[in-house]
Amino acid sequence: MMYPWLEPADAEFAERFAENRLPHALLLYGPRDSGKTELATGFIASILCLKNQHPACGSCRSCQLLKSGAHPDRQEITFEEHPEKPGDLRKELVVSQVRRLIAALNLTNTISPRKAAFIHPVEASNQSTVNALLKTLEEPPGETILVLVSHDSGHLPATIRSRCQNLRVCPADTTRAIDWLCANLKAGRADAEAALQAAAGSPLKAARMIRDGSIEQYHRTLSVMEDIRQKRSGPGSATDALADIDPDLLWSWISLFAAAEVRRVISSPAIATEVSRLQSLADRNRTLLPTPVRKDFLLQDWLIQWSRIRA
Repeated sequence: MMYPWLEPADAEFAERFAENRLPHALLLYGPRDSGKTELATGFIASILCLKNQHPACGSCRSCQLLKSGAHPDRQEITFEEHPEKPGDLRKELVVSQVRRLIAALNLTNTISPRKAAFIHPVEASNQSTVNALLKTLEEPPGETILVLVSHDSGHLPATIRSRCQNLRVCPADTTRAIDWLCANLKAGRADAEAALQAAAGSPLKAARMIRDGSIEQYHRTLSVMEDIRQKRSGPGSATDALADIDPDLLWSWISLFAAAEVRRVISSPAIATEVSRLQSLADRNRTLLPTPVRKDFLLQDWLIQWSRIRA
């Protein structure tokens, strides 16, 4: 399935593919939860397809092996299980993964005329990983194409970016994203708009919210925040009302609400400054979630400060 906001990037790849202008390394970058991983997967299928076409034919031996997850000419680097913490994934891409990749790419092709390597998210590479990857990006062995995906290309070293051809996935146009949500999830327009807002513009994240019902929790969060702002309820009851919401989602929604409030009161600099401070505090509290700090205390303290803002 091709999401409509991915069509320009896919069309650009298709043009390069048809003209035999594929680079040794392609960097696909853009917003998180925009479908870049699925798009990159389609690129790799075409790179390996025995019929040399885009989209890939889906029926040749190479395409069938890809579907089974057992293609010998496709390599991947992503978060792997931590050797000292079974069941937990590492938080970064490590140099041993690149060494295994290089060894695999130096082997003779088995099925396809090319090899393909998929590295994502590349910005999670530590410095040793970056250093090990640079030469392979510049001169990969044989007919190898590396496809890198980044959710935050601003954090990529210039040495990585300069060795790749860049292909940008633009943020989804709001109207097209809402139309897509309404058409594909049978959502009402009001819910689609609210979900897209709650997902900070990501249609795929908005779709998950509609499917799992968390859009109702988002509406509740906004209602509680507005009740406090209008002095219709206090921080204590608000903390209880929000207690069952996933803390990571909750703090992201609180931050979004505060950002909208800054824009609303921009003509009152003193209030805007205080609300902006609370937005930063909400973002900081979100980073504290993995720590032992009491989550209910964080929330109640923030809501107390929010209740002191003049409406």
